[in-house]
Amino acid sequence: MVDTQKTNTIIVMGTFNGADYVCAQIDSLIAQTKTDWMLLVRDDGSEDQTPEILQEYAKVDKRVRICVDTGTATGSPLGNFIILLELAFSEGAEYVFSCDQDDVWSSNKLTQILASLKQIEGAGKSACLVHHDLVVVDSQLKVINSSFVDMMKLTPKNEKNPQRLISRNEVTGCAMACNRALLELALPISSNAIMHDWWLALFAAFFGKLRFEPFPLVQYRQHEANVIGAKSFFHGLNPFTNWVKGWRRGDHEFMETVEQAQAFRQALIGRDIDLESKRVLDLYCGLASSSRLQRIKSLRKCNLWRSHWFLNVTLILRMLLLPKLSVQ
Repeated sequence: MVDTQKTNTIIVMGTFNGADYVCAQIDSLIAQTKTDWMLLVRDDGSEDQTPEILQEYAKVDKRVRICVDTGTATGSPLGNFIILLELAFSEGAEYVFSCDQDDVWSSNKLTQILASLKQIEGAGKSACLVHHDLVVVDSQLKVINSSFVDMMKLTPKNEKNPQRLISRNEVTGCAMACNRALLELALPISSNAIMHDWWLALFAAFFGKLRFEPFPLVQYRQHEANVIGAKSFFHGLNPFTNWVKGWRRGDHEFMETVEQAQAFRQALIGRDIDLESKRVLDLYCGLASSSRLQRIKSLRKCNLWRSHWFLNVTLILRMLLLPKLSVQ
């Protein structure tokens, strides 16, 4: 059995009512070609058999370690992963993989992504994050789409280009891994972060290295209990969708990105950041409280345009229709 005290690779997994699928996920970790890893798993108050299932795995495999704390449930995946990432850092992890409870990993995921991380961090151990494509599957693992990136019309790139990540996340948590140097920069994660993957991606883009690998290494399971999940690019055009409700949800999601950008800007106080990146960040932080005309000008100055013309039209309309708000 691998001595988990010596491994530098930690997988963090948050669980909540995951009894239907968590066995398949943990089994796929056990089947990894790289065997020296530790799984840190924290349950956030499940009401099904998830805690008992985790205990059974921990009994037979010392690499599975359950995080037991006396605090109350966080009530959110973000809160759960904040605790897990801080624990992984305190455990001395050099490389951290984020893992959902309901997916299935390819057996060579750890090996391939670790090789990519080590290549881009270099001898100087630059802060870095690597993410990859996924196969979108249904609850029975039947393929819905062979590429999550194509399905969502994402355009992930390797080069440093921070502004494209301020308004739209291109990093999926269950397809993400980072090194210790990035955690040193990004922790603690703000409670105004939308998700841990987006927060880490911002720090990687602004201060380190961000790489996308095009090969799918996770079966990304879609089911009724998904917290986020994968919805096709044209989901919002469904004639049976409540468009008014969807538009209001879009306004709310936009405001969340502004609040996250403001929290990110606050976290940068005292850090060296190039003037252009700071200018773009400041403009985005001020979008909600700007006039409609100023918003359109800021979008152009920031180069915040999306990957598809329809998304850009939607973004312009949102900037024109959203009332001017007072945002700190």
